[in-house]
Amino acid sequence: MWTGPAISTWFQGASAVQVFNRMGYAAAAVGNHDFDFGQGTLRTNGEAAAFPFLTANVTLAESGDPPAFATPYVIRVVDGKSVAIVGLTTTDTPRIVMPAHVEGLAFGEYADALRRVVPQARAEGAELVVVTAHVCPSELRALTPVAAELSIPLLAGGHCHTLENVEQDGVRIIGPGAHWQSFAQVDIAFDAVTGEVVSTQAELVPVEYATAAGNPVTPDAGIESLVAEWKAQGDEVLGQVIGYTESGIERDWPLYNLVVDAWLWVYPQADLAINNLGGYREAIPPGEITRADVVAVLPFENTLIDVELTGQQVMDNLLCCGGAVAGLTYHRAGARIIAELDDGSPLDPEATYHVLVNSFTYTGGDDYLFSVHDPDTYDTGIHWRESVIEWILAQKTSAERSLETLLDDTQRGMGQ
Repeated sequence: MWTGPAISTWFQGASAVQVFNRMGYAAAAVGNHDFDFGQGTLRTNGEAAAFPFLTANVTLAESGDPPAFATPYVIRVVDGKSVAIVGLTTTDTPRIVMPAHVEGLAFGEYADALRRVVPQARAEGAELVVVTAHVCPSELRALTPVAAELSIPLLAGGHCHTLENVEQDGVRIIGPGAHWQSFAQVDIAFDAVTGEVVSTQAELVPVEYATAAGNPVTPDAGIESLVAEWKAQGDEVLGQVIGYTESGIERDWPLYNLVVDAWLWVYPQADLAINNLGGYREAIPPGEITRADVVAVLPFENTLIDVELTGQQVMDNLLCCGGAVAGLTYHRAGARIIAELDDGSPLDPEATYHVLVNSFTYTGGDDYLFSVHDPDTYDTGIHWRESVIEWILAQKTSAERSLETLLDDTQRGMGQ
């Protein structure tokens, strides 16, 4: 709900919650990035929200009760009918967020959660049950037999940033993609006498702004005021211009390399650097570069960890998880990694290297093995984002010395 855009990230979702309230949200499913600032902030944002946060499959590990920040479902009256909205959260969450942020929680199977809470919702008077989920549409397709069994006509989801609009086993599965670039409009025809769903009609509506013709919609005055207020606050801390790029820096190897190169620049005691590609969230747009742009690229709160790894352990991590690298290049050869240091020599499997990684991947995020290989490591305390800001500032870029001309666009490795 709030990680990504610089203002929302910086203020830990407070701005987003106010806008959602103004938009009149009825409910929202809890997603993995909603844990980015810890369960305390999730509770704080939930208290500020005029709508409930939903998750039926996340419970307290010890008791099995719902967590303080969410409820399994909510019942709303729509056109005179009681509709239960059930929430689901991706079971990948413990693997892709900081472990401390999900401590004490259990992430159960979707089918088990639905079989448990849907009868409860119906016992409370729900005539119709729908699901909103921070779950990939592909996983929702696998859930359709259970949805059909429980007479759930709609599984609406997102997580994998894919567009989806299909009907399977009488269940509509819809996913509007990512970055609010479209929204899903679903109409359900419901027979109030028989209590059965007659049909569903759904479409994905693109959200477009025709800049040449101006804004195609009349802006909501209240939201405009909120945006202006939060932008003013954000500009105070994030508006500093740190550089310039004529063409912008896309989410590709020049940007990947920029980040890890900046790490080694600010901490030259390390030999290598490895960063997960999932950590890069946005491109840098053309024009003046502000601190906010870097926050949008790297919105998470990570520090740089100096781990000691053998060359073989470096290759094991690259084989399992890929990523952006500095100090070497690598490629896969069957079930092996072939890696070469910047001086042209091969990575020595027996030698020991100091490797900079971010604190998320150190704790096992995205399946990296760093903490297993070096459980007694050194946290540099350097924020992974500030090192990038410092490097860009040091380049003194301008229209005559544009940032993209200073970057290495070599594909140094492979994805995840």
